Amino acid sequence: MNNLTPDIPFYRFFKLPFKNGTRLLERKTLDSLSEFRPPKRGYLSVSVKNLGFVNEILTASISIEKEDVEMVYLKVTQNHLLISCSVDTDEFYLSRYAYFFLNKYLWFYHEKSFEDYYYPDFFDADNGTSKYLKIASNSKGLTIKLKDPFRNLFKPGVSLPLVPLGNEARTNIFIEPQLSDSLDNVTPVIAYCILDPLNLHERYNEEKELPLLIPFTATLNNDKRNFKSLLTYLNSKTISDDLELNSAQLNLNDICEEMWENSIYFQMKNHKYENCSRTFSERKKLQFDLWKSALPQLVNERFMCYQWIYGLRYIKGKPTKKDIRFCQVASDIPQLKFFLIDKGEYYFLDLKFMVNGKLANFAPIFNMFFFAAAEKNPMRFYLLGSMTDAEIVTYFSKISFRLPVLKKHYETHLKPFVEQIEQTFGLTKR
Repeated sequence: MNNLTPDIPFYRFFKLPFKNGTRLLERKTLDSLSEFRPPKRGYLSVSVKNLGFVNEILTASISIEKEDVEMVYLKVTQNHLLISCSVDTDEFYLSRYAYFFLNKYLWFYHEKSFEDYYYPDFFDADNGTSKYLKIASNSKGLTIKLKDPFRNLFKPGVSLPLVPLGNEARTNIFIEPQLSDSLDNVTPVIAYCILDPLNLHERYNEEKELPLLIPFTATLNNDKRNFKSLLTYLNSKTISDDLELNSAQLNLNDICEEMWENSIYFQMKNHKYENCSRTFSERKKLQFDLWKSALPQLVNERFMCYQWIYGLRYIKGKPTKKDIRFCQVASDIPQLKFFLIDKGEYYFLDLKFMVNGKLANFAPIFNMFFFAAAEKNPMRFYLLGSMTDAEIVTYFSKISFRLPVLKKHYETHLKPFVEQIEQTFGLTKR
């Protein structure tokens, strides 16, 4: 075996459980299994360096103060972290070197993930190498990444979206358009902007915002198709009686107000504790119902825009031209289409969608909840047929709409999920 990974018998590994359903090691778990602790006063110098990653085993060096360098070996499994070292550690005892290696890894966090070292069955057991991983060594240690074609390769134990046996899609409701042709470039017009929160820093679902709609006013250029000036965002306090709105737009503005009040930002700013008690699932359901109510009118609106945002606290005053893009909202209901592609040692599970009998790839960088957009026309939005569709599209958007899976993992871990997909949505095998 490679000289960085000696043949360590199983009884030389100490086992630490991860937080349920994750590859997170909690400090309270580590401290409950060892009596070693950093000194309360002074500083204990601990230096570690990752040296190699072969056959799922990470090899690292550790030195404490001016003591001799020792070796530490880690293997990450679905539910446990296995650790050994060149002295003392066995299945019943966590050595001082192993403890301080993990203590150094956790640093000041109460928990930390070992997902970056979890690659079950990704190696050739005979030579210890992996065709799926790019492992680079430099002066700072190791960099371990999945190669581009396999960057989202399925790992046993990862969470998958729930697929119900039945999936009741929404139905289209059509209303007669109430459009005026007497537009000029002086009188303000109403336009609607879809705000798409990026949720870059929110770790938990309860903190995340959902896409919402906001009206604003603008004046037009001479072509009566593009904006000359953007005036102001509208709400119940800023709307003017001078603005001529039809009954459908008045109703649409009420829906916009409800969407805004369903946001975390509104609830926290206005201390609406009765709304803060809504779970993320409840907020999603309400927001999706509001989008379904808004859709028939949005299809007929002349001026529709899209804007991604860092947070709702920045939405005040008026929009800026550089931030918004014209878009369309279509009434068609996209149908999700799954493909299982045999690639020899692994499969690809691909997700696409179909509208009016035409198959489309999802726009690669589009991940707005509740909606689908095609690669060839990313500014034409389709409201998905159900919350189930939205959850599945959101999951696949994070992995570029393609889930690679090793055949050895497919049978034991992914096949039940694919069978549910086939029963609910259908499946094409290639």
